[in-house]
Amino acid sequence: MPWNLDTLAVGIDDELIEIRVVALALPLPPILREAETALHTALEETRWKDARLRLIVTDIDAAAFTPVDHASDAGA
Repeated sequence: MPWNLDTLAVGIDDELIEIRVVALALPLPPILREAETALHTALEETRWKDARLRLIVTDIDAAAFTPVDHASDAGA
């Protein structure tokens, strides 16, 4: 997932886990769905397994608007 751990802010209580992030890539919907799935999986065996999850995108890094050249990945 394209998240920089230094840009996260987390609030946790028994009923709500709130994570503020700065997006480093677009489009946001599939990235947020992937993050939500990963977080729910990580919380399965914890006391927060039933807590609501709220992901808040507080900013979008300028790098997210820079196209990625996947053609250079073809030879790797």
